[in-house]
Order: sequence, then C-alpha cells, then structure tokens
Amino acid sequence: MYIMDTLGHMKTFCAVAELHSFSRAALQLEITAPLVSRQISALEKHLGIRLFNRSTRVVELSEAGERYYPRALELIEQLHQLESDVSDLGRRPAGLLRISVPMDFGRLFMGQALREFLSLHPGIRLQVTYEDRQAQLIEEGVDAAIRIGRLSDSSLVARKLGSACIACYASPDYLQVNGMPKTPADLQSHKLLEYSLSSTPRQWRFDHADSVVDITGLWRFSANNGRALAEMAGRGLGIMRVPEFLVQDFVADGRLVEVLQEWRSDPASISLMYLERKFKPVKITAKRSDWLPALA
Repeated sequence: MYIMDTLGHMKTFCAVAELHSFSRAALQLEITAPLVSRQISALEKHLGIRLFNRSTRVVELSEAGERYYPRALELIEQLHQLESDVSDLGRRPAGLLRISVPMDFGRLFMGQALREFLSLHPGIRLQVTYEDRQAQLIEEGVDAAIRIGRLSDSSLVARKLGSACIACYASPDYLQVNGMPKTPADLQSHKLLEYSLSSTPRQWRFDHADSVVDITGLWRFSANNGRALAEMAGRGLGIMRVPEFLVQDFVADGRLVEVLQEWRSDPASISLMYLERKFKPVKITAKRSDWLPALA
C-alpha cells in the first residue's frame, strides 16, 4: 500500500473513531459507506490487527485502535500544516482582519503602526475597535487584540510588543494644597481617581512594597478611560494611577508630576493576543514577522 493511500485511510479511520459510525463518517467525508468499510478493512489488513469492535448498533475502538488513533490524528494534522505552509508561500495575506485595541493606547501610539501594516499588506481590510474593555476573541469574532498588564486567558497566544510601568500622578496644585504622599499608606488621607476597568477594582497594588491600598472609600472620581482620569488629575482633582505612556504629554508640559516614584510597578507587558489554531489563515500567519512593526 502506498503511503498516500495509508494517509487517506487514516483520515477515514479518524472520522469513524470520532463519529462511532461508518455511515456518519461517509457523510462527513462525502464518500459511500461501502468505501469507508473497505478502507477500514484495508487498513486493518495492512496493520495486521483489528482497530474497531463492531456491533449492529455501535462502533467502538479496540485496544489497538485506542493506541493508533492519537498518533494517526497527529500525523494528519502535521500533513495539513505542511500543505498549508507550502501553499501560503504563493499567496499574499488578504481579507478582513478584526482587532481590538485599548482606547488611549490605540489613539496615541498605533496609528503609524497600522498604516505601515496596511502598506505592507494591501490585500488586508483592517477593522479596528477602540475600547477599554477586554474583547472576547472567540465569541465576538475578533482575530487579535492588544492587551496591557497581566494575562489571564490561557487559551490565547501572546506575543510581547513592549512594556510599561504603572505609576501614580497628581497635579502640582493638588500636591501644594494636600501634600506629597511618602508611602502607599499615605494615600489614605488623599483624594483618589479610579480606573473602573482595572483587573483589581478598588485596589491599588504596589509590587515593591508588597502592599494593597483599598480605595473603596477614598476615590472621588471614577472613569473607564485613562485619558479622562488624566484630564481630571491635571485639574487638581486628586491622585491617579495609570500606565506611564498615558500621561507622557501631561508630565512633559508640567500638568502632572509622578508621586511615590519608588513604588511604581514592575513593567507590565503590552501584548498582541490571538487564538491558537491548528490551521491558521494566511492573514494571521503571514503577518507575524511584521505585525505592528512600529511597536515590535
């Protein structure tokens, strides 16, 4: 038996193993049930052992079939991946690519990167959603997302693009009136501005001090947007805690100054997240070397 015949019969075997039925496997493979039966018999003859225990009502894997199935499935997937990789060499990425990016980070830093990406891949149509919530990639049909900070979804693949520290900021006017906090515990006597979409709402965690400040009764203004917090902090409303990239211009022109500098967080990852798939479309795989080039 030729190797390609063996691979074809392996595909039939895996379909029967998954569906527990010769007739259902035939429908899935779009061949006849007698052909499925002949292929399974030929494979069993080739291997010299029965792969299924058959009855009039059910088809179940034999002990040998149980051992054969995962390895056969792995070989088929490797063949598909090889065929996909080779065929992709002759194709350019094209189609609709949906991505979700944080509102402020996207507006401040991603414009040039996205322009360069579209220039590199003229066949791509890019649909970007700017939002500060975390999009659900599977449920919402999103191909990729930019996320900042701790990553909790183990079903996604992460590619690190950069990092940023989380730090506290206030206006010089606010600090002149209310004083400069020296330690995280001093925040108990200050007015605080809360980012409402934080992964730890109503809590500010300071890594180096290994301490947590409960701001439940301390926050005066809460918003789901970091730049809105920066505007309010710049007007002297209180102390905020956000990624440093959000307030670079506020710090540069003196509207905000950093406080509790020695307690700024360890760098938080800025990551590109996408689904792990056995067979990825070319619009995903072809771009991995140059995705968001201005950030990589």
